[in-house]
Amino acid sequence: MEPVMLLQLFVVLGALYVGSRYGSLALGAISGIGLAILVLGFGMEPGSPPTDVIYIIIAAVTCAGIMQASGGMDWLIQMAEKLLRKKPGHITFLAPFCTFFLTVLVGTGHVVYTLMPIICDIALKKGIRPERPCAVASIAQVRL
Repeated sequence: MEPVMLLQLFVVLGALYVGSRYGSLALGAISGIGLAILVLGFGMEPGSPPTDVIYIIIAAVTCAGIMQASGGMDWLIQMAEKLLRKKPGHITFLAPFCTFFLTVLVGTGHVVYTLMPIICDIALKKGIRPERPCAVASIAQVRL
């Protein structure tokens, strides 16, 4: 490995370290400073922005916002709650299915946060330790 490449690696890791010490907004700002050092100091060519990813995120957030504004999100949560309250003994098996299908239907896993208190409430009332269905449900929504 060449010494210049090691120096560039240390610039990137140093920017990430310093940014992580100051918080989320500083991480982006200091990473930008690290990128400026690489471009201006080392003469590296910057890459193209990840526009496809940005467009996908914009589409998912817009769809979720429209669904929330129209009441569709509340309806989906109510349907999931009815299913879970109908069969409280099977909460450990039904909660992951609900979170997975909510993630598929809405397009983002953040909708599952509204279902977690319901899962905990049902599990506590049934005498089941709530961390079990919540842990499995949170993993199921991430697998999308």
